[in-house]
Amino acid sequence: MVPPATADWPVPVQRKRHSPMPSPHHTDLRDSDGPTLMTYLEWLRRRWWILVVAALLGAGAGMLVSQVQTRTYVSTTSLLVRQVGPDANQGTKVNLDTEAQVVRSLVVAERARALLKTTIPPEDLVRSLSVTVPPNSQVLQIVYEAQSPAAAQAGSHSFAQAYLDLRLATATRSLENETTALKQQIAETNKQLAAVAGKIAGTPSNSVERARAEADRNVLTNQLASLNSRLSPLLSTALDPGEIISDAALPRKPSSPNTTLNLASGLGAGLLFGIVVALVLDRLDTRVRRGRDVADRLGLPMLLELPARSTGLTVLPAAHEVSRELGRLRNVLLSTMPEPQPGRGRLLLLTDTSPGPAAGFVVGNLAAAYARTGAQVAVVTTKPDSPLGGMLGGVRPRHTLADVLRHDVSALTALTPAPGLNQLRVLLPGNLDTEVELPVATMLEILAELAARFDHVLIETAQPTAAVEAQALARHVDGVILVVEGGQTRSSEITAAMRQFEQVDAPVLGAVLAPRLADRGPAVRPAPPTPPARRLGPPSPRPRPTPAGRPQPGMPNIETTMILPRAGAGARDTAAKPAPARTGVAKPPPVQPPPPPPPGSPKPAAQQKPAGKSTVYRSARDADGPDPDRYTMAFNPLEDRE
Repeated sequence: MVPPATADWPVPVQRKRHSPMPSPHHTDLRDSDGPTLMTYLEWLRRRWWILVVAALLGAGAGMLVSQVQTRTYVSTTSLLVRQVGPDANQGTKVNLDTEAQVVRSLVVAERARALLKTTIPPEDLVRSLSVTVPPNSQVLQIVYEAQSPAAAQAGSHSFAQAYLDLRLATATRSLENETTALKQQIAETNKQLAAVAGKIAGTPSNSVERARAEADRNVLTNQLASLNSRLSPLLSTALDPGEIISDAALPRKPSSPNTTLNLASGLGAGLLFGIVVALVLDRLDTRVRRGRDVADRLGLPMLLELPARSTGLTVLPAAHEVSRELGRLRNVLLSTMPEPQPGRGRLLLLTDTSPGPAAGFVVGNLAAAYARTGAQVAVVTTKPDSPLGGMLGGVRPRHTLADVLRHDVSALTALTPAPGLNQLRVLLPGNLDTEVELPVATMLEILAELAARFDHVLIETAQPTAAVEAQALARHVDGVILVVEGGQTRSSEITAAMRQFEQVDAPVLGAVLAPRLADRGPAVRPAPPTPPARRLGPPSPRPRPTPAGRPQPGMPNIETTMILPRAGAGARDTAAKPAPARTGVAKPPPVQPPPPPPPGSPKPAAQQKPAGKSTVYRSARDADGPDPDRYTMAFNPLEDRE
């Protein structure tokens, strides 16, 4: 097979950077300075299950803690504290902060231990005690915690009583000390006063010694009166250190564990942990979810970002939102792609960047957008698992790309019409052998043949890291578009595809972000070829395609292979076709079938081409050797003469 001349192919164009085409399907709430509300909402939509699982785990942990935690009970005693002592005043307030520390002292703990009649050390008793002071009051609240209701009640009451007893004992001891001192002073003064009185009686009335003695008696008398005035209030003082205004009650339910508090705490801690885990996973996840990810991370122009709402694998109607978006992309490509050589259509290669049906979905609907303008469009797919067949309603093509590569039929004959789109023809892959590399030279001839008859030829290939033909064909087309499947394709896969195309200087136009397509279209296999019937006379003429000016009614079917001529190519195509035979020209004699072999003679073996010398592409169904009927149909000289 002779490859087409180099001059027939468009010169690879210089890669141009195009501005991303805005996608109007939603309001852009993103800020160029950083993530905003829309970013966090998208993150929450993707990672909500992590937050839910973490919150449930945290709540479960809180419930578990409540089950294993020891039950404790709390009882409270309220004390009204009064000023005590001879200097007590109704307007004087007690420093309750100091008194609260006194309640927690080991001295009070020793007294409380004696009242409880327990062997627990005072230090352990103090650890179970807490004292609070309500604001703007003279009340102490003594709270005691124990593992049983009775112990909690007894401990709170014992500490309150021990504090009051200690306070009363301290005040009583202070009063007794002061009273004893005053009584001693009074006794000494009386003794001095008796001595002065004796001295006055033994001296003359007009003497100096008598006058001095009388003066000393007056001083002592005054001192005695002062001491008696101080002693009298002390002897009449009643000590009142305070009283219990609310005694400890027997608790009815445990104060700990607090199931509600543990549940809320576990829920909050789990939610916080889930947020951290989700943020870390989101940072480590390199899957592309927005068009901005492609532009920011890789610097690849984003031509179109399709709506994120998932759609089925089908050719969508013209009024659909995705079809309108692809129609805008078509308009942009028509205005930005370089003009092809005269008489030749544009070649546009769309390739996946990750395994999946994204490229097929975009190719099928973009081709439909081209066809709706009235242009002649052909689609060629080299992906064995392409969804295009399912998108066209599960058609079973009579001929496929595998047949063309085996030279069974021509590329134009193998095209399958698209139901509902008269201007669109599809060349489905058929039974391609995935273990054999496609013959690139033959593929270039096929594309040249289609470009000569169609305005636009779209080629669908698998990701270039898996399909070598994607890189080989990319340098011979007018433009390359990378199709990214949102939420499925990773940044490393896009980088690898870009590197493959940069090595051959392919004209990469940009990327299209398709929604995540979870559905996989049904595998469409070609219809089994019908073996040619043996004919005794001349071959009947083949049905010719209906001219463009006289279309037949009804939808195009699988038998229709009509190719409408492109504008500007009719003269060239007419000149290329041989003139029809005129009337009177002798027809070739009818071909007679070979005589049957005599009975008993062995049947001649089918002729097969020697292994290793055939340049015919073999598909997966040719594992047992070529089908002689298929070659007979393809290379029948009488059929080719027509």
